Amino acid sequence: MATARNIESSAPQLSLMQQANVANVLNSRLSSLNIEPEDGGFKEKFVLKLENKYKCEYCHLALCNPKQTECGHRFCESCVRKIIGSPKPVCPVDNVPLFENTKHEEFDCPSFPVPCPNKCNTRILRGELNSHQLQCLNVIMACPFSKYGCNFQGTNLELKKHEAETMAQHLNSVLMKNGDLENTILELQNKLQEKSKMIDIMSAQISHLEKEQSKLAQLASKNESRLGYMQKMLASQTDKLMNIDQASQQTFQKQEESVREVKTLEESVDKLQIQLRQLELAGRTGGMGTGAGSLTALDNQVKRHGSLLSVHDVRLADMDLRFQVLETASYNGKLIWKIRDYARRKQEAVSGKTLSLYSQPFYTGYFGYKMCARVYLNGDGMGKGTHLSLFFVVMRGEYDALLPWPFKQKVTLMLLDQAPAKSHLGDAFKPDPNSSSFKKPVGEMNIASGCPLFVAQTVLESGTYIKDDTIFIKVVVDTSDLPDP
Repeated sequence: MATARNIESSAPQLSLMQQANVANVLNSRLSSLNIEPEDGGFKEKFVLKLENKYKCEYCHLALCNPKQTECGHRFCESCVRKIIGSPKPVCPVDNVPLFENTKHEEFDCPSFPVPCPNKCNTRILRGELNSHQLQCLNVIMACPFSKYGCNFQGTNLELKKHEAETMAQHLNSVLMKNGDLENTILELQNKLQEKSKMIDIMSAQISHLEKEQSKLAQLASKNESRLGYMQKMLASQTDKLMNIDQASQQTFQKQEESVREVKTLEESVDKLQIQLRQLELAGRTGGMGTGAGSLTALDNQVKRHGSLLSVHDVRLADMDLRFQVLETASYNGKLIWKIRDYARRKQEAVSGKTLSLYSQPFYTGYFGYKMCARVYLNGDGMGKGTHLSLFFVVMRGEYDALLPWPFKQKVTLMLLDQAPAKSHLGDAFKPDPNSSSFKKPVGEMNIASGCPLFVAQTVLESGTYIKDDTIFIKVVVDTSDLPDP
Protein backbone atom coordinates (compact mmCIF):
# COMPACT_ATOMS: atom_id res chain seq x y z
CA MET A 1 0.00 0.00 0.00
CA ALA A 2 1.32 3.46 -0.87
CA THR A 3 2.20 5.73 2.07
CA ALA A 4 2.25 9.52 2.52
CA ARG A 5 6.08 9.47 2.19
CA ASN A 6 5.90 7.62 -1.20
CA ILE A 7 3.37 10.18 -2.46
CA GLU A 8 5.54 13.10 -1.41
CA SER A 9 8.51 11.67 -3.34
CA SER A 10 6.59 10.85 -6.52
CA ALA A 11 3.95 13.60 -6.65
CA PRO A 12 4.49 17.05 -8.16
CA GLN A 13 5.19 20.03 -5.85
CA LEU A 14 2.03 20.68 -3.84
CA SER A 15 0.95 23.58 -1.67
CA LEU A 16 0.72 23.10 2.09
CA MET A 17 -3.07 22.98 1.86
CA GLN A 18 -2.93 20.33 -0.91
CA GLN A 19 -0.42 18.22 1.04
CA ALA A 20 -2.67 18.34 4.10
CA ASN A 21 -5.65 17.15 2.07
CA VAL A 22 -3.70 14.20 0.66
CA ALA A 23 -2.50 13.22 4.14
CA ASN A 24 -6.07 13.34 5.45
CA VAL A 25 -7.19 10.98 2.67
CA LEU A 26 -4.48 8.44 3.49
CA ASN A 27 -5.01 8.65 7.22
CA SER A 28 -8.71 7.88 6.74
CA ARG A 29 -7.66 4.37 5.65
CA LEU A 30 -6.38 3.75 9.16
CA SER A 31 -9.60 4.76 10.95
CA SER A 32 -11.34 1.86 12.70
CA LEU A 33 -14.76 0.55 11.83
CA ASN A 34 -17.34 0.94 14.54
CA ILE A 35 -18.30 -2.66 15.31
CA GLU A 36 -19.69 -2.03 18.79
CA PRO A 37 -23.52 -2.28 18.77
CA GLU A 38 -25.46 0.87 19.56
CA ASP A 39 -28.12 -1.00 21.53
CA GLY A 40 -27.90 -4.30 23.40
CA GLY A 41 -25.13 -6.91 23.23
CA PHE A 42 -22.98 -8.41 20.48
CA LYS A 43 -24.91 -10.28 17.81
CA GLU A 44 -22.00 -12.18 16.22
CA LYS A 45 -21.82 -15.98 16.23
CA PHE A 46 -18.90 -17.03 18.36
CA VAL A 47 -16.73 -20.01 17.44
CA LEU A 48 -17.28 -21.62 20.85
CA LYS A 49 -20.59 -21.82 22.64
CA LEU A 50 -21.05 -18.80 24.94
CA GLU A 51 -21.70 -19.55 28.62
CA ASN A 52 -24.83 -18.00 30.17
CA LYS A 53 -22.80 -15.92 32.61
CA TYR A 54 -21.48 -13.97 29.63
CA LYS A 55 -24.97 -13.24 28.31
CA CYS A 56 -27.10 -10.19 29.18
CA GLU A 57 -30.10 -11.00 31.39
CA TYR A 58 -32.17 -8.45 29.45
CA CYS A 59 -31.32 -8.86 25.72
CA HIS A 60 -29.80 -12.40 26.08
CA LEU A 61 -26.91 -11.47 23.79
CA ALA A 62 -23.17 -11.43 24.50
CA LEU A 63 -22.44 -8.71 27.04
CA CYS A 64 -21.32 -5.34 25.69
CA ASN A 65 -19.68 -3.05 28.29
CA PRO A 66 -21.10 -5.33 31.03
CA LYS A 67 -22.40 -3.96 34.34
CA GLN A 68 -23.27 -5.99 37.46
CA THR A 69 -26.16 -4.80 39.67
CA GLU A 70 -26.46 -4.99 43.47
CA CYS A 71 -28.43 -8.22 43.14
CA GLY A 72 -25.56 -9.86 41.21
CA HIS A 73 -27.06 -9.97 37.69
CA ARG A 74 -25.20 -8.79 34.60
CA PHE A 75 -26.49 -6.54 31.85
CA CYS A 76 -25.16 -4.58 28.90
CA GLU A 77 -24.58 -0.93 29.76
CA SER A 78 -27.23 0.21 27.27
CA CYS A 79 -29.70 -2.34 28.70
CA VAL A 80 -29.15 -1.04 32.25
CA ARG A 81 -29.93 2.52 31.07
CA LYS A 82 -33.06 1.23 29.34
CA ILE A 83 -34.27 -0.55 32.51
CA ILE A 84 -33.62 2.45 34.75
CA GLY A 85 -35.41 4.75 32.27
CA SER A 86 -38.57 2.60 32.36
CA PRO A 87 -41.62 3.54 34.50
CA LYS A 88 -40.83 0.64 36.93
CA PRO A 89 -37.02 0.25 37.15
CA VAL A 90 -36.56 -3.27 38.62
CA CYS A 91 -34.27 -6.16 37.80
CA PRO A 92 -36.08 -8.41 35.26
CA VAL A 93 -34.70 -11.53 37.01
CA ASP A 94 -35.65 -11.01 40.69
CA ASN A 95 -37.63 -7.69 40.61
CA VAL A 96 -35.12 -5.95 42.88
CA PRO A 97 -35.47 -2.12 42.45
CA LEU A 98 -32.71 -0.39 40.47
CA PHE A 99 -31.85 3.27 41.02
CA GLU A 100 -30.36 5.76 38.62
CA ASN A 101 -27.79 7.19 41.08
CA THR A 102 -26.54 3.70 42.11
CA LYS A 103 -23.05 2.90 40.81
CA HIS A 104 -23.10 -0.51 39.11
CA GLU A 105 -19.96 -2.62 39.19
CA GLU A 106 -18.13 -3.25 35.94
CA PHE A 107 -17.79 -6.89 34.94
CA ASP A 108 -14.64 -8.02 33.16
CA CYS A 109 -15.83 -10.13 30.25
CA PRO A 110 -13.11 -12.16 28.44
CA SER A 111 -12.72 -11.90 24.67
CA PHE A 112 -13.99 -14.94 22.75
CA PRO A 113 -12.98 -16.02 19.21
CA VAL A 114 -15.40 -15.13 16.40
CA PRO A 115 -15.30 -15.86 12.68
CA CYS A 116 -14.30 -13.01 10.36
CA PRO A 117 -17.45 -11.28 9.07
CA ASN A 118 -15.73 -10.92 5.68
CA LYS A 119 -15.52 -14.75 5.31
CA CYS A 120 -11.79 -14.97 5.14
CA ASN A 121 -11.85 -18.22 7.21
CA THR A 122 -9.91 -16.57 10.02
CA ARG A 123 -10.74 -16.99 13.69
CA ILE A 124 -10.04 -13.88 15.72
CA LEU A 125 -10.75 -12.69 19.23
CA ARG A 126 -13.79 -10.44 19.55
CA GLY A 127 -11.65 -7.61 20.98
CA GLU A 128 -9.23 -7.80 18.04
CA LEU A 129 -11.94 -7.71 15.35
CA ASN A 130 -11.46 -3.98 14.94
CA SER A 131 -7.77 -4.21 13.98
CA HIS A 132 -8.44 -7.30 11.82
CA GLN A 133 -10.92 -5.33 9.71
CA LEU A 134 -8.09 -3.01 8.66
CA GLN A 135 -5.95 -5.96 7.48
CA CYS A 136 -8.59 -8.34 6.15
CA LEU A 137 -8.21 -8.74 2.42
CA ASN A 138 -11.91 -9.48 1.92
CA VAL A 139 -13.38 -6.34 3.55
CA ILE A 140 -15.24 -4.08 1.08
CA MET A 141 -14.25 -0.43 1.42
CA ALA A 142 -14.82 2.75 -0.57
CA CYS A 143 -11.90 4.57 -2.13
CA PRO A 144 -10.53 7.19 0.33
CA PHE A 145 -10.71 9.71 -2.58
CA SER A 146 -14.49 9.25 -2.86
CA LYS A 147 -15.08 12.81 -1.63
CA TYR A 148 -13.04 13.99 -4.62
CA GLY A 149 -15.28 12.15 -7.09
CA CYS A 150 -13.92 8.56 -7.15
CA ASN A 151 -16.73 5.95 -6.94
CA PHE A 152 -14.55 2.79 -6.66
CA GLN A 153 -15.35 0.14 -4.00
CA GLY A 154 -13.52 -3.13 -3.36
CA THR A 155 -11.49 -5.29 -1.03
CA ASN A 156 -8.29 -4.15 0.60
CA LEU A 157 -6.25 -5.88 -2.08
CA GLU A 158 -8.33 -4.37 -4.89
CA LEU A 159 -8.26 -0.99 -3.21
CA LYS A 160 -4.46 -1.03 -2.95
CA LYS A 161 -4.16 -1.88 -6.64
CA HIS A 162 -6.69 0.84 -7.51
CA GLU A 163 -4.77 3.43 -5.49
CA ALA A 164 -1.50 2.53 -7.17
CA GLU A 165 -3.02 2.69 -10.67
CA THR A 166 -5.03 5.88 -10.24
CA MET A 167 -2.69 7.92 -8.07
CA ALA A 168 -2.21 10.57 -10.76
CA GLN A 169 -5.97 10.92 -11.32
CA HIS A 170 -6.51 11.13 -7.58
CA LEU A 171 -3.89 13.85 -7.26
CA ASN A 172 -5.43 15.74 -10.19
CA SER A 173 -8.81 15.47 -8.50
CA VAL A 174 -7.29 16.78 -5.27
CA LEU A 175 -5.55 19.60 -7.16
CA MET A 176 -8.76 20.55 -8.95
CA LYS A 177 -10.68 20.44 -5.68
CA ASN A 178 -8.03 22.54 -3.99
CA GLY A 179 -8.06 24.97 -6.91
CA ASP A 180 -11.80 25.33 -6.55
CA LEU A 181 -11.35 25.82 -2.81
CA GLU A 182 -8.65 28.46 -3.37
CA ASN A 183 -10.91 30.29 -5.82
CA THR A 184 -13.74 30.07 -3.32
CA ILE A 185 -11.42 31.38 -0.60
CA LEU A 186 -10.31 34.23 -2.89
CA GLU A 187 -13.93 35.11 -3.63
CA LEU A 188 -14.72 34.97 0.07
CA GLN A 189 -11.73 37.22 0.81
CA ASN A 190 -12.93 39.74 -1.81
CA LYS A 191 -16.43 39.61 -0.36
CA LEU A 192 -14.93 39.98 3.10
CA GLN A 193 -13.04 43.10 1.97
CA GLU A 194 -16.23 44.51 0.44
CA LYS A 195 -18.12 43.72 3.63
CA SER A 196 -15.31 45.36 5.62
CA LYS A 197 -15.60 48.49 3.49
CA MET A 198 -19.37 48.44 3.92
CA ILE A 199 -18.89 48.05 7.68
CA ASP A 200 -16.54 51.06 7.69
CA ILE A 201 -19.08 53.12 5.72
CA MET A 202 -21.92 52.01 7.99
CA SER A 203 -19.76 52.71 11.04
CA ALA A 204 -19.14 56.24 9.78
CA GLN A 205 -22.86 56.64 9.07
CA ILE A 206 -23.71 55.34 12.54
CA SER A 207 -21.21 57.77 14.08
CA HIS A 208 -22.75 60.61 12.07
CA LEU A 209 -26.26 59.53 13.07
CA GLU A 210 -25.19 59.30 16.71
CA LYS A 211 -23.89 62.88 16.53
CA GLU A 212 -27.10 64.00 14.86
CA GLN A 213 -29.10 62.13 17.48
CA SER A 214 -27.10 63.85 20.22
CA LYS A 215 -27.78 67.25 18.62
CA LEU A 216 -31.47 66.41 18.25
CA ALA A 217 -31.59 65.22 21.87
CA GLN A 218 -30.02 68.50 23.02
CA LEU A 219 -32.42 70.46 20.83
CA ALA A 220 -35.36 68.43 22.14
CA SER A 221 -34.21 69.06 25.72
CA LYS A 222 -33.83 72.77 24.99
CA ASN A 223 -37.24 72.88 23.30
CA GLU A 224 -38.76 70.96 26.21
CA SER A 225 -37.41 73.48 28.71
CA ARG A 226 -38.50 76.29 26.40
CA LEU A 227 -41.96 74.70 26.15
CA GLY A 228 -42.15 74.49 29.93
CA TYR A 229 -41.18 78.15 30.17
CA MET A 230 -43.78 79.07 27.51
CA GLN A 231 -46.43 77.06 29.36
CA LYS A 232 -45.62 78.96 32.56
CA MET A 233 -45.73 82.23 30.62
CA LEU A 234 -49.05 81.23 29.04
CA ALA A 235 -50.50 80.42 32.46
CA SER A 236 -49.27 83.73 33.88
CA GLN A 237 -50.54 85.59 30.81
CA THR A 238 -53.94 83.93 31.22
CA ASP A 239 -54.09 85.11 34.84
CA LYS A 240 -52.92 88.56 33.79
CA LEU A 241 -55.52 88.75 31.03
CA MET A 242 -58.22 87.81 33.50
CA ASN A 243 -57.01 90.53 35.87
CA ILE A 244 -56.89 93.04 32.99
CA ASP A 245 -60.36 92.00 31.90
CA GLN A 246 -61.67 92.48 35.45
CA ALA A 247 -59.87 95.82 35.74
CA SER A 248 -61.29 96.88 32.36
CA GLN A 249 -64.81 95.93 33.44
CA GLN A 250 -64.40 97.82 36.70
CA THR A 251 -62.99 100.85 34.87
CA PHE A 252 -65.85 100.69 32.37
CA GLN A 253 -68.40 100.51 35.19
CA LYS A 254 -66.78 103.47 36.97
CA GLN A 255 -66.75 105.37 33.70
CA GLU A 256 -70.46 104.68 33.22
CA GLU A 257 -71.14 105.79 36.81
CA SER A 258 -69.13 108.97 36.23
CA VAL A 259 -71.03 109.63 33.00
CA ARG A 260 -74.31 109.21 34.86
CA GLU A 261 -73.09 111.55 37.63
CA VAL A 262 -71.99 114.10 35.03
CA LYS A 263 -75.40 113.91 33.35
CA THR A 264 -77.06 114.37 36.73
CA LEU A 265 -74.85 117.37 37.45
CA GLU A 266 -75.49 118.80 34.01
CA GLU A 267 -79.25 118.46 34.59
CA SER A 268 -78.81 120.14 37.97
CA VAL A 269 -76.82 122.97 36.37
CA ASP A 270 -79.49 123.37 33.69
CA LYS A 271 -82.15 123.61 36.40
CA LEU A 272 -80.06 126.14 38.32
CA GLN A 273 -79.57 128.20 35.19
CA ILE A 274 -83.33 128.18 34.61
CA GLN A 275 -83.91 129.23 38.22
CA LEU A 276 -81.21 131.89 37.84
CA ARG A 277 -82.88 133.33 34.77
CA GLN A 278 -86.22 133.28 36.57
CA LEU A 279 -84.68 135.13 39.52
CA GLU A 280 -83.04 137.66 37.22
CA LEU A 281 -86.40 138.20 35.54
CA ALA A 282 -88.06 138.59 38.93
CA GLY A 283 -85.38 141.11 39.96
CA ARG A 284 -86.05 143.21 36.97
CA THR A 285 -89.74 143.32 37.77
CA GLY A 286 -89.15 144.60 41.34
CA GLY A 287 -88.14 141.65 43.53
CA MET A 288 -84.51 142.74 43.96
CA GLY A 289 -84.47 142.66 47.77
CA THR A 290 -85.68 139.16 48.21
CA GLY A 291 -83.93 137.83 45.11
CA ALA A 292 -80.40 138.99 46.08
CA GLY A 293 -79.96 136.36 48.75
CA SER A 294 -81.36 133.65 46.49
CA LEU A 295 -79.02 134.72 43.67
CA THR A 296 -76.00 134.49 45.93
CA ALA A 297 -77.01 131.03 47.13
CA LEU A 298 -77.66 129.91 43.59
CA ASP A 299 -74.34 131.34 42.43
CA ASN A 300 -72.49 129.43 45.16
CA GLN A 301 -74.37 126.27 44.26
CA VAL A 302 -73.48 126.71 40.59
CA LYS A 303 -69.81 127.22 41.46
CA ARG A 304 -69.85 124.11 43.65
CA HIS A 305 -71.42 122.06 40.89
CA GLY A 306 -68.92 123.48 38.41
CA SER A 307 -65.98 122.41 40.58
CA LEU A 308 -67.55 118.95 40.93
CA LEU A 309 -67.89 118.76 37.15
CA SER A 310 -64.21 119.70 36.76
CA VAL A 311 -63.20 116.93 39.20
CA HIS A 312 -65.33 114.41 37.32
CA ASP A 313 -63.84 115.54 33.99
CA VAL A 314 -60.33 114.91 35.36
CA ARG A 315 -61.36 111.51 36.70
CA LEU A 316 -62.97 110.58 33.37
CA ALA A 317 -59.85 111.61 31.47
CA ASP A 318 -57.63 109.60 33.84
CA MET A 319 -59.87 106.51 33.57
CA ASP A 320 -59.97 106.83 29.80
CA LEU A 321 -56.17 106.98 29.68
CA ARG A 322 -55.83 103.96 31.99
CA PHE A 323 -58.37 102.06 29.92
CA GLN A 324 -56.44 102.81 26.70
CA VAL A 325 -53.17 101.70 28.32
CA LEU A 326 -54.71 98.42 29.50
CA GLU A 327 -56.33 97.86 26.12
CA THR A 328 -53.14 98.44 24.08
CA ALA A 329 -50.51 96.99 26.45
CA SER A 330 -48.14 94.42 24.88
CA TYR A 331 -46.30 91.71 26.84
CA ASN A 332 -44.14 90.12 24.15
CA GLY A 333 -41.47 92.81 23.71
CA LYS A 334 -43.20 94.37 20.68
CA LEU A 335 -44.87 97.76 20.34
CA ILE A 336 -46.88 99.09 17.40
CA TRP A 337 -47.56 102.78 18.06
CA LYS A 338 -50.28 104.47 16.02
CA ILE A 339 -49.87 108.27 15.91
CA ARG A 340 -52.95 110.08 14.54
CA ASP A 341 -53.24 113.74 13.42
CA TYR A 342 -49.65 113.79 12.23
CA ALA A 343 -49.89 117.26 10.61
CA ARG A 344 -51.34 118.91 13.74
CA ARG A 345 -48.89 117.22 16.09
CA LYS A 346 -45.99 118.12 13.79
CA GLN A 347 -47.10 121.76 13.83
CA GLU A 348 -47.32 121.67 17.64
CA ALA A 349 -43.74 120.35 17.73
CA VAL A 350 -42.54 123.09 15.34
CA SER A 351 -44.25 125.80 17.41
CA GLY A 352 -42.72 124.38 20.61
CA LYS A 353 -46.07 123.59 22.17
CA THR A 354 -45.45 119.80 22.34
CA LEU A 355 -41.87 118.89 21.46
CA SER A 356 -42.15 115.09 21.96
CA LEU A 357 -44.70 112.32 22.37
CA TYR A 358 -44.53 109.20 24.55
CA SER A 359 -46.07 105.89 23.52
CA GLN A 360 -48.09 103.65 25.78
CA PRO A 361 -45.89 101.31 27.90
CA PHE A 362 -45.08 97.81 26.68
CA TYR A 363 -43.31 94.88 28.38
CA THR A 364 -40.96 91.97 27.63
CA GLY A 365 -43.33 89.77 29.66
CA TYR A 366 -45.91 90.01 32.40
CA PHE A 367 -43.07 90.09 34.91
CA GLY A 368 -40.50 91.67 32.57
CA TYR A 369 -39.03 95.06 31.73
CA LYS A 370 -41.36 98.04 31.31
CA MET A 371 -40.54 100.26 28.31
CA CYS A 372 -41.92 102.90 25.96
CA ALA A 373 -40.95 104.90 22.86
CA ARG A 374 -40.42 108.65 22.52
CA VAL A 375 -40.69 110.52 19.22
CA TYR A 376 -39.75 114.07 18.18
CA LEU A 377 -41.79 114.77 15.04
CA ASN A 378 -39.69 117.91 14.34
CA GLY A 379 -36.43 116.27 15.39
CA ASP A 380 -34.15 116.63 18.39
CA GLY A 381 -30.48 117.58 18.72
CA MET A 382 -28.70 117.12 15.40
CA GLY A 383 -31.97 116.20 13.70
CA LYS A 384 -33.98 119.23 14.87
CA GLY A 385 -35.96 120.76 12.02
CA THR A 386 -34.82 118.17 9.44
CA HIS A 387 -35.53 114.68 10.79
CA LEU A 388 -37.93 112.62 12.83
CA SER A 389 -36.05 111.52 15.97
CA LEU A 390 -37.00 108.22 17.61
CA PHE A 391 -35.84 107.00 21.02
CA PHE A 392 -36.23 103.99 23.31
CA VAL A 393 -36.96 104.47 27.03
CA VAL A 394 -36.58 102.04 29.94
CA MET A 395 -39.27 102.72 32.56
CA ARG A 396 -39.55 101.74 36.20
CA GLY A 397 -41.58 98.51 36.48
CA GLU A 398 -43.16 96.52 39.26
CA TYR A 399 -40.78 93.55 38.92
CA ASP A 400 -37.42 95.35 38.46
CA ALA A 401 -36.05 93.72 41.62
CA LEU A 402 -36.28 90.30 39.95
CA LEU A 403 -34.68 91.31 36.62
CA PRO A 404 -30.98 91.39 35.60
CA TRP A 405 -29.42 94.85 35.23
CA PRO A 406 -28.19 96.67 33.22
CA PHE A 407 -30.70 96.16 30.41
CA LYS A 408 -28.86 94.25 27.58
CA GLN A 409 -31.56 93.25 25.08
CA LYS A 410 -31.22 94.16 21.40
CA VAL A 411 -33.64 96.94 20.33
CA THR A 412 -34.99 97.51 16.79
CA LEU A 413 -36.74 100.79 15.87
CA MET A 414 -38.90 100.89 12.73
CA LEU A 415 -41.10 103.28 10.74
CA LEU A 416 -43.69 101.13 8.96
CA ASP A 417 -44.46 101.59 5.28
CA GLN A 418 -48.24 101.46 4.68
CA ALA A 419 -47.89 100.59 0.98
CA PRO A 420 -48.06 96.93 -0.21
CA ALA A 421 -44.30 96.98 -0.86
CA LYS A 422 -43.70 97.25 2.91
CA SER A 423 -40.38 99.08 2.56
CA HIS A 424 -40.02 99.69 6.26
CA LEU A 425 -37.26 101.96 7.58
CA GLY A 426 -35.42 100.70 10.62
CA ASP A 427 -32.35 100.79 12.81
CA ALA A 428 -31.13 98.50 15.61
CA PHE A 429 -28.67 98.78 18.47
CA LYS A 430 -27.33 96.84 21.43
CA PRO A 431 -27.51 98.75 24.73
CA ASP A 432 -24.31 100.13 26.21
CA PRO A 433 -24.06 98.49 29.68
CA ASN A 434 -22.17 101.54 30.99
CA SER A 435 -24.90 103.99 29.94
CA SER A 436 -27.25 105.28 32.64
CA SER A 437 -30.09 104.87 30.12
CA PHE A 438 -30.03 101.09 30.69
CA LYS A 439 -29.37 100.82 34.42
CA LYS A 440 -32.10 100.04 36.94
CA PRO A 441 -34.45 103.08 36.94
CA VAL A 442 -34.52 105.19 40.10
CA GLY A 443 -37.23 107.52 38.76
CA GLU A 444 -40.29 106.94 36.61
CA MET A 445 -38.11 106.47 33.52
CA ASN A 446 -34.47 106.61 32.37
CA ILE A 447 -32.98 109.01 29.84
CA ALA A 448 -34.11 108.11 26.33
CA SER A 449 -31.59 106.51 23.94
CA GLY A 450 -32.00 106.13 20.21
CA CYS A 451 -31.59 107.85 16.83
CA PRO A 452 -31.77 111.67 16.46
CA LEU A 453 -31.41 111.25 12.68
CA PHE A 454 -33.84 108.33 12.37
CA VAL A 455 -35.57 109.44 9.12
CA ALA A 456 -35.46 112.69 7.13
CA GLN A 457 -38.75 114.59 7.09
CA THR A 458 -38.56 114.85 3.28
CA VAL A 459 -38.39 111.05 2.99
CA LEU A 460 -41.14 110.58 5.57
CA GLU A 461 -43.58 113.07 4.03
CA SER A 462 -42.94 112.22 0.37
CA GLY A 463 -43.33 108.44 0.68
CA THR A 464 -46.12 106.11 1.72
CA TYR A 465 -45.31 106.22 5.43
CA ILE A 466 -48.16 108.67 6.12
CA LYS A 467 -51.71 107.61 5.27
CA ASP A 468 -54.93 109.20 6.53
CA ASP A 469 -52.71 111.62 8.50
CA THR A 470 -51.44 108.63 10.54
CA ILE A 471 -48.02 107.02 10.96
CA PHE A 472 -47.07 103.71 12.60
CA ILE A 473 -43.91 103.17 14.64
CA LYS A 474 -42.78 99.69 15.65
CA VAL A 475 -40.30 98.79 18.41
CA VAL A 476 -39.05 95.22 18.85
CA VAL A 477 -37.02 94.06 21.88
CA ASP A 478 -35.26 90.68 21.57
CA THR A 479 -36.56 88.42 24.37
CA SER A 480 -35.10 85.10 23.16
CA ASP A 481 -32.35 84.94 25.79
CA LEU A 482 -34.22 86.39 28.73
CA PRO A 483 -34.18 84.17 31.84
CA ASP A 484 -37.37 83.16 33.59
CA PRO A 485 -37.73 85.54 36.58
